[in-house]
Amino acid sequence: MSARARPITSTAAAQRFGAAVRRALSALLVAALTLAGGVPAWAQPTELPRLGEAGGDELSPALERKIGESIMRDIRRSRELLDDADIDDYLNKLAARLARVPGAAGFSFELFAIEDRSINAFALLGGFIGVHTGLIAASQAESELASVLAHEIGHVTQRHIARMLSAQKQSSNLALASLLAAVLAARANPQAAAGIVSLGSSVQMQQMLGFSRDAEREADRTGLEMLQQSGFDSQGMVDFFGRLQSATRLTESALPTYLRTHPLTGERMADIQNRVMTLRYRQHADSLEFGLLRARLRALADRSVDGLRRTRAMLARQLEDGAIERGTGQFAIAANAAALRDAPAARQALAAARAALPTPHPYLDRLAAEIEIDAGQPEVAIALVDQAVTRFGRSRALSRVKVAALNARSDWAGAVAECELALESWRADAMLWESLARAQAARGNTSRAHLAMAEHHALGGAWLPAIEQLQAAQRARQLDFYASSEIDARIRQLRAIHLQELEDRRAGR
Repeated sequence: MSARARPITSTAAAQRFGAAVRRALSALLVAALTLAGGVPAWAQPTELPRLGEAGGDELSPALERKIGESIMRDIRRSRELLDDADIDDYLNKLAARLARVPGAAGFSFELFAIEDRSINAFALLGGFIGVHTGLIAASQAESELASVLAHEIGHVTQRHIARMLSAQKQSSNLALASLLAAVLAARANPQAAAGIVSLGSSVQMQQMLGFSRDAEREADRTGLEMLQQSGFDSQGMVDFFGRLQSATRLTESALPTYLRTHPLTGERMADIQNRVMTLRYRQHADSLEFGLLRARLRALADRSVDGLRRTRAMLARQLEDGAIERGTGQFAIAANAAALRDAPAARQALAAARAALPTPHPYLDRLAAEIEIDAGQPEVAIALVDQAVTRFGRSRALSRVKVAALNARSDWAGAVAECELALESWRADAMLWESLARAQAARGNTSRAHLAMAEHHALGGAWLPAIEQLQAAQRARQLDFYASSEIDARIRQLRAIHLQELEDRRAGR
């Protein structure tokens, strides 16, 4: 369950995450530059090229998306993403609200979470945006979180990577591809980027940073417009960056991760403040989703047993002193107690949260169901999920928990039905496909189990394992002629994708 998802804080995990970015970029960026017909270079520009100029089209939006999708497949293969349906759905809902502005028309965005206590977010090619859980936990208001997401969306809508590639000329495609791999990996995790590639001379690095500052200022301006037009408080950007700037002055030797990857100069800060002063003030009340998710992430920041106990004691003191809001504070204690497998304490805190919060919320029902599954009460968990669906409607998170409860009581037919129903709405959910495969296998439906596992692998870009699962489904001889024909077509499709990907990496297409 997500409450016990493995945090990405170790050096080894950071290296695996950086390697995933490197593998995709080192091949595909060379391909992109070869196809562009020119060899871009690093030279310090006086300003970013205007979007209307031909240079911005060196790397097409379609090719950006293709590269981004390949990067994401490699990242997913590394299994280092936080698979939390509530967090992912919340982030994407927030991004969709920001991206409703005219300047974001024609762009698609996909946000994903990384469990890391550092404060950071980063944009990849093609509209993929990573968000560290530490950023959500550290945000003191939803408008602060929205300001960072708007800034990253601004990098995408202004096509900064494509424009960097087209700014000047350089003698080596491979050198540029390696440089960009390091830049993007550094945005994801600076520690992971350290050993990826030599960036060359200090002059080269200064050229890159000079360009980056221009891009950061433009992303600030674009982000502020998004905040204003989406109904958020634009002061949130000032508050967030101002707090980071103050932290920098207090601990100069420990620069916050976000500032290491997003240089914040005094000039840039002044520009943000001046622009906010010209905007009409708009108060934004934090959503309950934001408050509950932030509380849960803070409660589970240190998932060691000792760390959870220390956090629980701290939360209890804060509640007693009135330092935190009672409803979200009790929800945090409930999540913490559930992670410690203390079901009685978790139930008690959750009941207190329900009593204190202004309205019911499905996050509480999801947690309640997870507590009952861990306590060996899957029937109670199923009833809780069904009640939540009746009240709030279906969600990925609730469907996942119900599947877990059905599996816990060995109701394989029920688990298959729930998975199939959920997959009608969320076909890109790899966990649901894996759960369907396990339930089908438990029922003895070997062919259907292989088919579901094939889709699970395909979502992660593991084409060969997916093909092997489809072939195993055929060998089981449990399917009719029409189903076998569909499998043949799917195998041909996946083989074509796999061969095309290999060709892209080898020949630069």
